[in-house]
Parts: sequence; structure tokens; C-alpha cells
Amino acid sequence: MGVTTDIVKAVLDRAGIDAKIRVYPWARAYSIASENENTLIYTILRLPEREKLFKWIKLEGLSINMYLYRHKSRSDIAVKSLEDVKKYRVGVTRQTSTHVFLLSQGFKEGVNLLPVNSEMQNALMADPTLKRIDFTTGDKLSLAMWLKKAGLPPDYWKEEVFLFKEDFYMAFGKKTPDALVERMKTAFGQIREEGKFDAIIEAYTKKFQLR
Repeated sequence: MGVTTDIVKAVLDRAGIDAKIRVYPWARAYSIASENENTLIYTILRLPEREKLFKWIKLEGLSINMYLYRHKSRSDIAVKSLEDVKKYRVGVTRQTSTHVFLLSQGFKEGVNLLPVNSEMQNALMADPTLKRIDFTTGDKLSLAMWLKKAGLPPDYWKEEVFLFKEDFYMAFGKKTPDALVERMKTAFGQIREEGKFDAIIEAYTKKFQLR
């Protein structure tokens, strides 16, 4: 499932918590986590409108840069800024931080922004033979993992426009007892001190040749 899942598993193990990890479309995962107790969602951007819905745990030392990417064959696309991108179609996973960010920058759904339910669906729409979208969104590690899994070359996408830097959080719904949240915070601090956190990051960095 990826680097953050391995980190979350390590935290759960260190905290002595037996949990099941399930994958849902982002909008459904968000709804489930915000409405139920003892339910963790990750990774999630900490936005003002979300602040009172969750109890937050920052994954210190883990952040990503989000970009817009085009397919390497799309030499017809020429942009220098995010404003230039508004002439094109951007695929984005629904209710993610990137979706929220692009809406805040004046992109309009159904015009130059096409929300879908999963990152995989978003990535597939960038196939130039489909001509569904002109840009996809993501970070280097996530896209490198997807390309390797799909058997596609590392240069399948070309990085075009920087969007923002995102700090990673995991969060519990407000109904979750504070004691459980603190237990997870403590466990995260422990895996950092013990070197487990750095070992996970290093393993993914080497696997996907990001250095």
C-alpha cells in the first residue's frame, strides 16, 4: 500500500494495537473516519474546515511536494504557471488536498478539473490514447510506485508545475478517546527514536531510486 501504510503499521505494532486496514475511495474514507470512533484516516491534510472534525497526529519528518504531471509524449502542452494550466484539463482524486487546493486556485469542476474516486483512476486517465485529461497530480514517490506496479517506464510522466508542500497527518474522528490518540502519538515518537521510521523511508527511497 505504500510508505505511509508501512509507517502506520509500525506505529500500531509499537502501540500494541490490533487493527484492520481497509482501502476506500477517499470521500468514503473521510466520511467513515469523521463520523466514527476509534477509526484512523491517513494521510490527510490539516485544513481549517477539517480542524474540529478530527484529533490530529502529525507524522513528523514525512512530507511531500505535490506537482502536476503530463505524459512525456504531450509536447503540445506548454505551461509556465498554474494560471496557464487552466486552459487544460486536470485529473484529481476527489476530496484530497490537491482537489481542495486547485478549487481554491480558481479551477472549476467539469471545466478544467475532473475529480475521480481513486488515485489509480486518476493516473489511468492520463493515458494519452484516452485523451481524458492533460495533467495528472501527485508526488514523486506515489507516481514512481504506481509506474513500477504498472510496468511502465520511470519517465512516463514529466513534472511540469509545483503545487504545494504537504505535511503528513493521520487523524481520528472526534469521538475517539484522547487516551487512544495519545497512545498512537507516543508510539510514533518511539519508532522515530528507535530508527524504524528512517529505515522505512530509506527502503522506499532505494526501491524506487529517488536519489
